[in-house]
Amino acid sequence: MKRMYQTIMVILVLITATSPLFAQEPAAYAQDDNFNLYHTFKDSSARVFVNMAYIRTEPSSKSQLQDSLALGTPVTFLDDEGYHATFIRGMELPWHRIQYQADGKTRTGYIWLGLLSIDQQVDAKSGQLFMYGFAWKSNDPNDAYYWVETKVLDKNLQLLDSKGFPFYHSEQSYSMSELQQGNSIATAKQTYSIRFLGEACGISSIHQALAFDGKHLILLPRTSSVSDAGVYYYDEELKFPKKHQLGKDIVLKTIETGEAEDYDMDNPPDELKYKISKVEETYQWDGQLYRKIAEKKIK
Repeated sequence: MKRMYQTIMVILVLITATSPLFAQEPAAYAQDDNFNLYHTFKDSSARVFVNMAYIRTEPSSKSQLQDSLALGTPVTFLDDEGYHATFIRGMELPWHRIQYQADGKTRTGYIWLGLLSIDQQVDAKSGQLFMYGFAWKSNDPNDAYYWVETKVLDKNLQLLDSKGFPFYHSEQSYSMSELQQGNSIATAKQTYSIRFLGEACGISSIHQALAFDGKHLILLPRTSSVSDAGVYYYDEELKFPKKHQLGKDIVLKTIETGEAEDYDMDNPPDELKYKISKVEETYQWDGQLYRKIAEKKIK
């Protein structure tokens, strides 16, 4: 009787270790808590960013295929953490357990994070979806950057246009986007702004805005800003035709730099004084992009 009991216990242990039911529990996988710019906290949402994304039964490209989701399909993260970071397209990103709709049913599965959007906005009037994500990463030591793709989908989640640009990561800790009506060049119906931001002094914030004229995305000149409290600041700002009256094809970029003047550290002034310099760059639309055509110092 004792031997039979031991045999049964061994069989139960083996079943527990090999059963798919137990293998699908998140705790069975190594958690990945490495930093990335995606919004992956529990109950947050994202969109499928590629033409077709495969959903797996486990956090691995070698696991069983469960579903395939089309571009723009919404998903919800079920956990704060990701699992089993995998190197694909130059990016080491984790798999996440998600909830989604397929064949009229609510299902759960695993998706590699690089197949999802970083952030997205929906235009309330048209139903158009604006989103961005990382297409791939160059790991060249002399030229390392992410290739960011921005996409616009219609209300039926059909692709209207896409536009890419490089992002050179330098300690930015989060990213976000904003959608506004017009607010840039004359032909813009919407302006989609993408920001890569830092949470500490000395880390630059990158701002890439794109105008959408109803058919095409147009990259506007990129701007950045950085400051170190009590030491210096650097700020770039765009001026559109409504503000400068130099022509519909012209965009101005004002660059302001301030360096704090010396002061007694033991008796600091109530308000710091800065030595300020300003530069103005002129960009002109050539039918494909805005090219820099002039630069001058301004007072």
